[in-house]
Amino acid sequence: MTTENTFLIFQQEYIGIFLLMLSTFLIGYFSSLLMERNKNKTVIKKLKKKINTLKQNHNESIRNKKATDIETIFTEIKPKIIKVVEETQKNLVETKSKKVIAKNIRTSFVTYTKNKPELNFENFGKASESQSDDLTKLNGIGPYIEQRLNEIGIYNFDQISRLTPDDIQKITELIDFFPGRIERDNWVSQAYSLLVH
Repeated sequence: MTTENTFLIFQQEYIGIFLLMLSTFLIGYFSSLLMERNKNKTVIKKLKKKINTLKQNHNESIRNKKATDIETIFTEIKPKIIKVVEETQKNLVETKSKKVIAKNIRTSFVTYTKNKPELNFENFGKASESQSDDLTKLNGIGPYIEQRLNEIGIYNFDQISRLTPDDIQKITELIDFFPGRIERDNWVSQAYSLLVH
């Protein structure tokens, strides 16, 4: 055998040994990774279980605390509630008797009638129910206010767009609406813009 052949045999043996060692290393490395991963999974599961039980215990303690707090508050407030109810009942009895007396006096001695203002339809025009618009499209007018407006003769946007401050004041009184609300909701401008578009 020549030295070249001997060298080739040694080289092949070293390569074989190297491959064997490499495969052993890789098998060990990946198996340790898998084992560590499985170990971490079990640790994570245990920690999640602990966290869930702690949450449940915490929530139960909060519920129990709230219940006892409510009971404590109620026992402290209960006497005050009873006192307020008794005072209110006394006031109601006194008020009812005062109202009855005032009503009897008013009907027997005084005739009380408030003059309702009259609208000047020449300012904003007359309309009939057949000419009505859906007034609820205006901000601030619901079905009830629309009905009240119809009762006093206001049916459409054209009429509302021509209202003067004096007309608005009279309408407010006639429909028992909040003073200043028509101006704040700006019915006149809203109606005008709906007419134009």
